[in-house]
Amino acid sequence: MKTLNVVSAKSVWLFDINDLNPRGKDIYSDLLEGLKDRYHFEKAPASTSDLDRTTKGYKFERGSFQAKEEIFIAVDLEIYNDGIVGNSRSSTYETDKFLEDVLSTLATDFSLTYSPDIIRTKMYTSELTVRLERVLFDLNPKLRDVANMISSFCALPGVLPFEVSGLGFSTDLAISHLKPSPFLLERKASASFSEKRYYSKAPLHTDKHEEVLREIEHILTSGN
Repeated sequence: MKTLNVVSAKSVWLFDINDLNPRGKDIYSDLLEGLKDRYHFEKAPASTSDLDRTTKGYKFERGSFQAKEEIFIAVDLEIYNDGIVGNSRSSTYETDKFLEDVLSTLATDFSLTYSPDIIRTKMYTSELTVRLERVLFDLNPKLRDVANMISSFCALPGVLPFEVSGLGFSTDLAISHLKPSPFLLERKASASFSEKRYYSKAPLHTDKHEEVLREIEHILTSGN
């Protein structure tokens, strides 16, 4: 398995945003401007009334964060009443570093109250484009019989044979309190099957996501 690119590395930190400002200081206009300037966001709220119409949060897009010495990554930020969301195309760990920097900077620059223990929950969504050297038929050879049956029933002129194109895992979203995104592995829609390109999404840190994909490829290779 080879990771071709990171599509998205999203971190969601859930907490009561008012815990940062327990005394209700009138700083929000300056705070929004400070975030825009520090991370050089190309798009940012113009005022405290400039909420995103769909999400009802403050959205900052196409910013820059120094993750390591001489290494800057592109970042997005969203601020809600119940937490903050960061996104990058590096890794969820780098996105976490960005969110930690955001909260630490706000606490220092605006004398806000922040400590890591105010965060109730952290959730992640990792999206990758990968190359697998094996096909999903190898999970069970009998799947090829099903694909052949579908192909024969379809029988449209010029249609190529059907193949197994995806694999998914999810929790029972009907009863789960927290609803993590499902784990998906599917053929990249814009690529031919011969390119062996797959899109995968997981509610995991980026490196754990890659670990699961390597295990899937191991199963495909071993036939177990």
